[in-house]
Amino acid sequence: MWFTENAWPPMLIAILCSLVFFGMWNSDRRSLYLALAVACLMMTGGFYVIEKAIVTQGERLQVDVAQLCDQFRRRQRETMNHFSNTVPQFKRLCKEAMDIVEIRDDLHLTDFQTTLSDNDSKAKVHFRANGTFSVMGFTGPHPFRCILTYQKEADGWKIVDVQRLDPIKGDKMAVMETR
Repeated sequence: MWFTENAWPPMLIAILCSLVFFGMWNSDRRSLYLALAVACLMMTGGFYVIEKAIVTQGERLQVDVAQLCDQFRRRQRETMNHFSNTVPQFKRLCKEAMDIVEIRDDLHLTDFQTTLSDNDSKAKVHFRANGTFSVMGFTGPHPFRCILTYQKEADGWKIVDVQRLDPIKGDKMAVMETR
């Protein structure tokens, strides 16, 4: 597992080291310092490539949430495949919600926070969604905040619990509650 979810911290450290070595080379013109400065700059690119190559479980789950939201927005049947067979009530609720909720193309997902537990067999993904929703005749911008609990099953990560939160206060809400 990579030590950071983001390539920028090691890249910035490598850039700073490169600047220090370049400064040292500039003061006494030893080729060793110039070579170290160039090596640190090359490491910056290496860190970026490594970060893109390593995909953590948290990043996979965030991609799954984005796919779930896109499939829901498009009203695709594959949306139900994200839910575990152990929780048929969520599959049913998702199907009912797809019948009455329309989401426009301006949907934005933000504020992802993923927490893994139980030897990486369970995960909670917190996220926010903003976009234009149409529900029972009301159309307008609507913030949405949710925590999805995933469990690793034989056929991959599946949602076993859904907690909807008040977008501002963070209080728990019923999944289909209106405010």
